[in-house]
Amino acid sequence: MQGYGTIPLPAIRGKQGGRTFYVSNLPNLLVRNFLRDVQSAVDISERSQRPLDPKHADDITNYLKSNVNEYVVGALTFAMKTEGEFTPLPNQSSDGYELGTLQFNLVQEFHSLDGQHRRQAIIKAMEEVDSIRDDSTAVIFYVEPELKRRQQMFSDMNSTPRKVSKSLNIAYNNRDPFARAAKQLAEDHPLLKGKIEKLQPRVKSDSSDFYSLSSIQDAVKRVVTGSISKGVVIEDLTDNEIQRRGGEFFDLLLKSRNEFTAAANDPKVLQKFREDTILFSSTTLRVLAGAVGRANQYYKAQTPTAIHDKLVNALAKIDFGVNSDLFIKSGFIARGSSTPSARNQEIVAAIRAVTEKMKDGTGEEKKPKITKPPLRTVH
Repeated sequence: MQGYGTIPLPAIRGKQGGRTFYVSNLPNLLVRNFLRDVQSAVDISERSQRPLDPKHADDITNYLKSNVNEYVVGALTFAMKTEGEFTPLPNQSSDGYELGTLQFNLVQEFHSLDGQHRRQAIIKAMEEVDSIRDDSTAVIFYVEPELKRRQQMFSDMNSTPRKVSKSLNIAYNNRDPFARAAKQLAEDHPLLKGKIEKLQPRVKSDSSDFYSLSSIQDAVKRVVTGSISKGVVIEDLTDNEIQRRGGEFFDLLLKSRNEFTAAANDPKVLQKFREDTILFSSTTLRVLAGAVGRANQYYKAQTPTAIHDKLVNALAKIDFGVNSDLFIKSGFIARGSSTPSARNQEIVAAIRAVTEKMKDGTGEEKKPKITKPPLRTVH
């Protein structure tokens, strides 16, 4: 390293799959100024990382800025061509790793394997939040000089991870108000209590559960965002208000559709409903939440009791069978099918169709009466 400046870093040196690797902790200023990815400007065939998605990086930046005091960012992973100059601390036992100091040449080249969007987000967030500039980030350095082997490392690292189900993510999410409301409703509401799949992304066909937790969160969010008056900011709603609105939606379903009570008491009845209707589909729940949100806006000038009664009456009359003309004409289902389309276009069409069924004309805004001037007679 003669002729170049160096940066000393505390590090742990170890072996993994025949490669030397180092684990260290870099101040975020070094993440920005020193830990540059040299492959960002090269052709994709010469890279060992996917192209950077600016929107994904921006999403992480917003997360960092919104949770300055409790954000979590996983370790960044880079490859480098040489082992570097490592000085182990004296008197260490041989337990498969060594503590010491790693000296980096200032012209050292790094190749990103994992975390390029996190690095970009940290750099952007630092520009606006001083405390993030003062934080640090864990970094893993693998020694791998060969391009094809680095590409294989990237492939290996992305071939085995399993994405966490949305329901489980919601179950552990205590920050999002809609997740909090969904979890509380799943515990307390008579339609949902003991009938919600909280771990898996969807309900199995032979399950006694009605919906997944992610479906409940989605429904609550749709009915609330569709119900609030123009000019009201979602962030200004309290947990109690969100839970109340979500609870009112499930009250409507429980009161208007006796299928839920019948299915709760007999798994065979639930299975039959799943075969003959679309009522227990999470996609249908999404449609109903969207339609109820719109209907609440349509009747907004009326009392809550009057709105509730109108919607209960309307929902009770809707045909949710697999041969329902309402849903077939909207393209939401094919005749005889109990599996609705999850495409946004068909969902929107179904929301509109159900909303129209909920209107009775009393929510229409009165149009101003136009008086035509009398005809003038020309003599």
